[in-house]
Amino acid sequence: MSIGLHKNLSVKKRYHIALANVFKGIKMKQLFFSVGFCLLSSFTFAGEKIDQTLKADGNGYVQIEHLGGYANITGWSKNEVRVAGELGDRTEKFIFERDGNEVIIKVKVNSKRNGWNWNSEDGDDLEIYVPFGSHINYNSTNANVEVTEVRGSADIDTVNGNIDVSNLAGRLRIEAVNGDIEANSLTGNIKIQTVNGDIQDRDSAASEATYESVNGDINVRLDAAEVKAETVNGDIELTLAKVEHLNLNTVNGSVEASLELVPQGDVRATSVGGSISLNFQADISARFDLQGHAGGRIINKISSDKEHKAKYGPSRWLEFSHNGGNGQVKVSTVSGRIKVDKK
Repeated sequence: MSIGLHKNLSVKKRYHIALANVFKGIKMKQLFFSVGFCLLSSFTFAGEKIDQTLKADGNGYVQIEHLGGYANITGWSKNEVRVAGELGDRTEKFIFERDGNEVIIKVKVNSKRNGWNWNSEDGDDLEIYVPFGSHINYNSTNANVEVTEVRGSADIDTVNGNIDVSNLAGRLRIEAVNGDIEANSLTGNIKIQTVNGDIQDRDSAASEATYESVNGDINVRLDAAEVKAETVNGDIELTLAKVEHLNLNTVNGSVEASLELVPQGDVRATSVGGSISLNFQADISARFDLQGHAGGRIINKISSDKEHKAKYGPSRWLEFSHNGGNGQVKVSTVSGRIKVDKK
């Protein structure tokens, strides 16, 4: 091998070694920066005040896991997610990071410390701001939460805590166990459920709305084409506008609904041990099929038709057509009362 060729190989070898060291240094700096960012966003001290912001998509996803205290989530015009407030005395870890089009917020507590009281003052107190078009997914164990001005969608779930939502749009799923739900001015597809709590919804508009409660009342003023309400050990009170389909079920509770049934509209209602009272528009056009079992009673204020009584047994029934019989109303009760009337 010639001396010139040997020198050329040595120069190339040194060049590649130097180049490799440069890239290695760049990668180490990137790794150090990434690790530093995760540590900054993940580890905090209990009782610490925080105020952090991340860039976010205008219609991206925001996942929030908040275990104890209080959270107020508000939509704003900035393409950023901001978390401000104070962490609780039992907070062990706070995570705030972005993964693609999703921003993740997690508050974790020390599970080894006993005696957590869900409404105690040592919980977190957080203000969270998200873009108006965000899709919110919120879960909590022991927290009260308020959500307003979010127009993408919302899935909100609490175990022990009250939920207050207003001015939300899109696909809305609101659920509480051991807590009340209060809603105002919602639009879209609505489903609200609670166990051991009351539901109240005011001035909402939906293509479809569902309300379900166990051991709680449902009180709704709503404009929706399709409405479903179910309760066990609770009362249902509905003030509705034009309705295409209405489905009502109650056990050990009463139902009172006021509505305008559209042409070809359909109403189905059942009760066990509770009364059903339906109030329609003055020019209601529908076929009525009303059934009372085990002592049920039927009161008809729409026409002059009278109920029929079984020759043997406590059953009663009433079938009639009014004003052309365009829609259909079917109501059945066991040990309850049925009343149909005009507004």
